[in-house]
Amino acid sequence: MLFLDDRRHPLHFGDISRSWLGSALSAPRPCPSSAGSPRPRSPRSMGRPRLLPDLVDQAEHETCCDKIEIIVRDDQRMKRMSVALVVAGLLSIAIPGGAVHAAPESTSLDSVVKAIKKQFVKKSSVRFSVKRRGGPPATWDMKASGAYRFRASGVYAADTTTISQEPGGTGRSRGISIGREFYSQAYVRSKGGKYIWKSPSTVGKWSYGRNLAGAIWGEDLITGINPGFLKLVASHGATSTDGGTFEGVKTTLHSGAVTVPGLGERQAGMYFRTEEEEGRSWNEPITWKLWVGPDNLPRRFHAIMRFTSKYAGDEVETMTMNIIYRGWGTPVKITAPPDHLITDDW
Repeated sequence: MLFLDDRRHPLHFGDISRSWLGSALSAPRPCPSSAGSPRPRSPRSMGRPRLLPDLVDQAEHETCCDKIEIIVRDDQRMKRMSVALVVAGLLSIAIPGGAVHAAPESTSLDSVVKAIKKQFVKKSSVRFSVKRRGGPPATWDMKASGAYRFRASGVYAADTTTISQEPGGTGRSRGISIGREFYSQAYVRSKGGKYIWKSPSTVGKWSYGRNLAGAIWGEDLITGINPGFLKLVASHGATSTDGGTFEGVKTTLHSGAVTVPGLGERQAGMYFRTEEEEGRSWNEPITWKLWVGPDNLPRRFHAIMRFTSKYAGDEVETMTMNIIYRGWGTPVKITAPPDHLITDDW
């Protein structure tokens, strides 16, 4: 998998290194909005070099990479909130074998966007898992899991562990973003256990950066919880029908297709362009499906993205992506790694 740090530039096939991890974490450029101005210094960054990383104990590295550390809070306030939500019927957490709820009456994506934005305003959270296959050269089959925390403007914090299968070994990475702060650790390991590549060079350490455009959430991301993407596809026509039952919950299925001028990938995920880029000759169709529960919150998102040249005879590359959303409203805590595990080594 390849992460581009500048959302303005889609994938350019043939110009990209075959090592996605190397491209992902090699000194990303600052966000355009921060160019030319001094970097704000937070308490966490006082005394650090410009780019730093956070780490976990080396003996615990495998566990840290394999599992996202999400701490569930269980205070009295959240208990009362959970009881209130259950009584009000606002959340329908999927429990296999549980009661099957009626599908929502709404057949519009507008109701889905409103439900998502309510979660943003409430500073809620959701867990997710992603599987992706195919795509143009320099992208690899991958799976990822983690959690998002929200604020009014959208995703405020994310903790994501990614596993990809690459020539010569398995790539593993973990990224934590909190506001504009980003922490990462990654490596590629052979079947025999040898480290082919590491970032940072010391296992267990974390790299740190700020205002990295590739790691920041944006409304150009192709996901089932991004209002920007849902508004785009709604404007190109969407159909709604009974979606059957998913994990014990009756769903409504929204689906459609849209063609965008460009597709790309960065740390935060796959993204789309809305304007033609000079010199490019690609049309990228996206066929999508979104299953939502009785509360209009997404449960599953499926997309097929085709990288298609305008010129006849050019090969079409296809990428399939499936995202599952669980635990809407379940409290999670996403924290930065401890200071003593941060290094300036990328």
